[in-house]
Amino acid sequence: MKIFAHRGSSLIWPENTMLAFDNADNAGATGFETDLRLSKDGEIVLSHDDNLGRFGQADKTISELTEEEITAIEIGSIDGQFKDKLISLKTLLQKYPQKDYIFDCKFSGQLLFVRLKELLSEIKFHDRFWFLNWSGKGGKHVRNFFPQQASFPRVARTGIWGGLSIFGLGHLSEPKNSILALPVYFNHFPVFSGRQIASIARRKKTFVGYLVNSEKEFRQCETKAVEIVLTDRPDLITKLL
Repeated sequence: MKIFAHRGSSLIWPENTMLAFDNADNAGATGFETDLRLSKDGEIVLSHDDNLGRFGQADKTISELTEEEITAIEIGSIDGQFKDKLISLKTLLQKYPQKDYIFDCKFSGQLLFVRLKELLSEIKFHDRFWFLNWSGKGGKHVRNFFPQQASFPRVARTGIWGGLSIFGLGHLSEPKNSILALPVYFNHFPVFSGRQIASIARRKKTFVGYLVNSEKEFRQCETKAVEIVLTDRPDLITKLL
């Protein structure tokens, strides 16, 4: 089973910071999921939110700041125990070039994909990465700039598929994408079945179960032969393997 660390190790460490990714690596994570945004000066930085009000810094907005200003900002962990600075995508990729990646593109404008293609070419990065986009526009840019890379279905499409999957009807609405993802549970109900996962695997598609943050969720994935999980707790999940 491959373990992807969601925003690093974000239930314990400050999300999308080097502290989070370092600890995810120390725990044994196979790959990283991270959020891509553009700074005011057109550099790719890692942040789930555009405005940093969730971290008590509502006066700071990623799209209105330069890369230098952004990477000087410290954010805290959920419990406030740890702090670290935000980082650029280039900084992360240069430190962890061997990891697999999921790029969650929070900005759908063409410039993000232009800059990403330039960056990956500049550092001669591998092709083991997937995309998550929030709009048809973003998906179009992925197809234009990265035609060989797979994208997850958009959230609304996955929601429909997941809802039917709970009742054993997922085959009626499975997205055509070559990489798929579903939550492990919805309101305490298991979302996918082992039969469904086996069918996906037979057709050479990739499946990711998320967010796997407890032993119960991990065992559900293990029992159903899920090969990739996304977690905020790589420190916990890797110990259960």
